[in-house]
Amino acid sequence: MTRHARIVDELGRLIASGAFGTGQPIVPEDLGRRFSASRTVVREALRVLESKGMVTARPRVGTWTRPPEHWDAIDPDVIAWRVAGPERSRHLADLHELRLAIEPQAARMAAWHRRPDELAVLVATYGLMADATGAVDLQAFRAADSAFHAALLRASGNPLIAQLHVPVVAALEEVPGDEVLAAHSLVVAMVLGKDADGAESATRCLLETVVPYRSSAS
Repeated sequence: MTRHARIVDELGRLIASGAFGTGQPIVPEDLGRRFSASRTVVREALRVLESKGMVTARPRVGTWTRPPEHWDAIDPDVIAWRVAGPERSRHLADLHELRLAIEPQAARMAAWHRRPDELAVLVATYGLMADATGAVDLQAFRAADSAFHAALLRASGNPLIAQLHVPVVAALEEVPGDEVLAAHSLVVAMVLGKDADGAESATRCLLETVVPYRSSAS
């Protein structure tokens, strides 16, 4: 990771954690000393955070943090910083609610849409999940699981839904197991069988199989 990327990441985490507070001034010179970085590098990092809605900068006024409602909610960095922050459980709950609203309908549309190339990817990612489950390989399973859910959204045939794969994947905390694998298998079977109602229902059941924020909140 470059120094610029490290500063963006660390500063983003600090803002997401509430360490700076909402509406607080950010002084580039202070950050330069904190991160042992030049003024140019710090300002470029702040521009990145500004593009994500986390800070605002005005000439002759300075740079200030912004409240969470102004942040880019589906930016992958913002999601990661919020999930790693003190309100992890609440943010995972928000992400799970998004999944409940989006994925069952995406599965229904996938059963209607049925592009062979997209269905082939869905089947292939399920196969990778099954292999990882058999090998008890958590890292491989999570990579395949992420690819499966991204493929399901793409298979909907709606490019706007497909772009929601970032927050959907961010909410995944499933672990290998027969119950989880069977739930995914049923989704695939319903989509391949052109059963739109069944695909929607199976996906909703899948999402109810694992609710990650509950274990995080306990």
